[in-house]
Amino acid sequence: MPSIQDLQHLITEPREDLGVEYKDWLDLSSTEHKATLAKAAIALVNHGGGFIVLGLAEETAGLKSHARPTAIPEVTQDAVNAAIRRFAAPEFHCEMYAVPHPDTGVVHPVVAVPGTMTEPVMSKRDCQGIIAQNRCYIRKPGPRSEEPQTGEEWRTLLNRCVRAGREDMLEAIRSIVTGRVEVQNLPPDAHEQLRAFCDTARNRWTELVADLPADAPPRFPHGHYEMGFSLVGAKPAKGLADLQQRLQSARRIKLTGWTPFLDMTTAAWAPYPYENFVEAWVGRPVPDRSQDAGHSDFWRAAPDGALYTMRGYAEDALAGRPPGQLFDVTLPVWRVAEGLLFASRLAETYEDVDAIAVRCRYTGLRGRALTSVTGDRAVFGDDASGTDEIVLETQATPDQIKDNLVEVMHQLLTPLYERFNFFALPTALVEQELTKMTKGRL
Repeated sequence: MPSIQDLQHLITEPREDLGVEYKDWLDLSSTEHKATLAKAAIALVNHGGGFIVLGLAEETAGLKSHARPTAIPEVTQDAVNAAIRRFAAPEFHCEMYAVPHPDTGVVHPVVAVPGTMTEPVMSKRDCQGIIAQNRCYIRKPGPRSEEPQTGEEWRTLLNRCVRAGREDMLEAIRSIVTGRVEVQNLPPDAHEQLRAFCDTARNRWTELVADLPADAPPRFPHGHYEMGFSLVGAKPAKGLADLQQRLQSARRIKLTGWTPFLDMTTAAWAPYPYENFVEAWVGRPVPDRSQDAGHSDFWRAAPDGALYTMRGYAEDALAGRPPGQLFDVTLPVWRVAEGLLFASRLAETYEDVDAIAVRCRYTGLRGRALTSVTGDRAVFGDDASGTDEIVLETQATPDQIKDNLVEVMHQLLTPLYERFNFFALPTALVEQELTKMTKGRL
């Protein structure tokens, strides 16, 4: 489940793209505004999921936060889903989050649209000038929400529905029999090359943070985690411009608000070319912008498809909870799966990818207690880690990531959880959290 902090950049760094649509305040007691919201949600669910952000208006300088007019009722999750039920067939359910803007103090509704549909969603009634009955809407570059016009647009939509149905079938099979994923053989130096790439990227981050105070959150004073991925056998991109386009393609699906390999709009945080890499440092200090370790990423990508990212622990920014003491039981599943799925989407843009090598490193674990920050899991903070650091490595084919993500993730993360007083990571936990996270948006 995304946190409010994870979603906050959608309003502080507004950038409308295929996976995010921005609207001014909508009065969901109005038929026209219900239709406007429903059309956007239909297009996004057909796109594979995304977010609708309310309360940002287009101005000369771009999208700006402004207060909800007193004449417009408060937007609730029930009202959002009532609007969708009125216009969409088949119906689908959206989650709504109230996300405060740190500067204006305005609380903006952020609607998370799932991507679980196994058939195209259509409109079931008219609203003149906004939405037409029995029409299918998709997201198109611009971005805009319109009907499919070409064979390729229809094929993309139908293939996405087929994949969602395929996931349902695989989950049903998995509930009957759980199997292990056969680890693929890699060239002898594949993991060594990935380790060297990660070491070089970490050294670069060390240079960037050298002038920050020792206790500055972007220096991750209480520890951090890293993820590295390499596309084994991939034919390299033609250059950094080509690589940046491939990264943008991999970003087309947003599983949470604060995804790995972010492309931010603030100039100091936006990706930039450095030597033969594309990299970004979201931990760079920016005036009047607060930062915490869990949202101060550094990442880097190479033309051959190698990826590296590092981030502090979100648990260290919890109000009233001392940093360096907690380790949430579900977050590693979400964060590592997000990275692995991003790498698999990037692999789709390359030729001859035999497998994806994975390397994860966790630091600052000693003394942290395994817990459930949300209280959704029966973990009570009794299991603490006596190990300060652990490195996890595996590899999987793109097909294994599509078909056996639960097994890949369980095998990879089990040694991490065992450091917490031999905690046995349940396969069911991995499966349930991945289902919550992806909601069919694969």
